[in-house]
Amino acid sequence: MSIKNNNIAAGIDIGSNSIRLIIAEIENNKIKNIIYQEKATTRLATNIDKTGILSDEPFTKSINVLAGFKKALDKYNVTKIKTVATSAVREAKNGEEFIKAAKNEGIEISIISGKEEGMLEYLGVCSGLDAGSHPLILDVGGGSSEIIYMQENKELHTESHKIGVVKMADMFNFQSGSNETLEKCSAYIKDFFKNITIPNNIENFIATAGTATTLAAIDMEMTEYDFNKVNGYRIQKEKVIEILNKVYSTPYNKRLEIKGMDKGREDLIIPGILIILEILGKTNLNIITVSDFGLREGAVVRAANN
Repeated sequence: MSIKNNNIAAGIDIGSNSIRLIIAEIENNKIKNIIYQEKATTRLATNIDKTGILSDEPFTKSINVLAGFKKALDKYNVTKIKTVATSAVREAKNGEEFIKAAKNEGIEISIISGKEEGMLEYLGVCSGLDAGSHPLILDVGGGSSEIIYMQENKELHTESHKIGVVKMADMFNFQSGSNETLEKCSAYIKDFFKNITIPNNIENFIATAGTATTLAAIDMEMTEYDFNKVNGYRIQKEKVIEILNKVYSTPYNKRLEIKGMDKGREDLIIPGILIILEILGKTNLNIITVSDFGLREGAVVRAANN
């Protein structure tokens, strides 16, 4: 299938938990039309804090996913492509091996810094919704979490922290339903972010990535995920706490029965919610705006402009 439109581009986000592809039509840094999108959960960052490497199974699974994505790119004849790898590949001793294996499948990867990741996330979020003049954007990833906001001098402030849901799941057993585990993880997260300060002029708290979108889907009791309904969805802090308690008190093997639960996120959503609540608590706000758009969408916008 050949696409003649010069504004068609593709973005691939190789995250620590999932790998996502989008092919879209871009106009004035906004996503005008999504032509194709796909996501696969590979947990690429599994045990990376312990071993320092990408483990064999998620490594191979991720490369196979990228090979499948290449078929989609060829089908739509896309030439403007930006593929970015984040925390897992950035930190792994065998990251270069991963880059070479992907190149053998026809996928050229850029390993981006935490700062660049934050800038692309801002671009991605703003491509899909009006973030307002003083937003704080929080991306809770598998291996790292980014905090992004506009400073008084109109420069974008981005900070990346080496804490994420896959790393947390390797440290704590969120399948158990133990209150002690929840308390220990909460204390760890609070201590991790103890020196983080947030400007007091934040008017809009926007959360992006899988934890946030799953929260929205659960709150709406979605049986089939609809990004149009999720993007821009607003959820009260009290409701987030209610969902946390509901998920954690549900036996692990029953959590997928919760309407809106994303397969593969039955344990990961617990630390994700705790991170969101910790950063939200540093603002004067009680409402979270959910963005379905993030790094992948920022990559596709950047690809269209190259």
